[in-house]
Amino acid sequence: MTERVYTAIVLAAQRPGVTNQVAETFGQSHKCLVPINGRPMLERVLENLVKAPEVGNIIVSIEDPEIALKLPYVKALEDAGTLSFAQSERTLADSLAAAMDQAGNDAMPFFITAADNCFHTDEIVSFFLQGVTKTGADAAWAMARDELIQRTYPGTGKITGRHKLRDGIWSNCNIYAICSPDAKLTVEMFRGGGQFGNNKKKKALIPVVGLWSFFLYRYGLVTLEGLAKQASKVFKINAQAIEMPFADAPIDADDMPSFNFIEAHLKEREGDKG
Repeated sequence: MTERVYTAIVLAAQRPGVTNQVAETFGQSHKCLVPINGRPMLERVLENLVKAPEVGNIIVSIEDPEIALKLPYVKALEDAGTLSFAQSERTLADSLAAAMDQAGNDAMPFFITAADNCFHTDEIVSFFLQGVTKTGADAAWAMARDELIQRTYPGTGKITGRHKLRDGIWSNCNIYAICSPDAKLTVEMFRGGGQFGNNKKKKALIPVVGLWSFFLYRYGLVTLEGLAKQASKVFKINAQAIEMPFADAPIDADDMPSFNFIEAHLKEREGDKG
């Protein structure tokens, strides 16, 4: 297996025209600046990337670098030459495309994560990227079985995106890989804003994947492996879904219920650092 070193892209911008519940609650312009158990979300995400040996350089996609440079850890990474910035655009798809274009194909493969993935660990990052490398995927995404999540954290169904497929219920872990120039087209999946577990937004996939693929997915007529094969056909690439054995992986700080859930568990593990 040929080792890959991934360039990480961290999506940290505030969605245009959207008031974020977490940022507003804590009086911050951006959710990524909000401390969770005493440390800003963005710092937690970046530290995990630095610890993961599969990750090399890091790009933070945000409206203005000065927003993130308020955080000393971010400034230290920039000074060390590990971290740079890309101007975010109005949509996630355009922001991803802009970050990849700025980095260039020589920076491939790309690992894509979000600044609110503050429940993730470097172990989660490494497991996913090792899986992507092993499969030789052009593009990949991470999924976890809902039964694992419910067994570990009973009653969390409302804070994880649930996808009913033929081989069970799955939750998206909000991490992705784009490993070849042909796979760049997959950023169109984010044209509707991501959040694929949101029933109101699922129809935004139709123009991207086609009506038949959407039908198979929407009505649970395909397994997770079958869904990856369908994506491979649509985009004419090798697309892979990586099953994650971590109950923490699909839980991000998207709103106050998920924020409070994560913070409570971080306090149990780290002690109260608030």
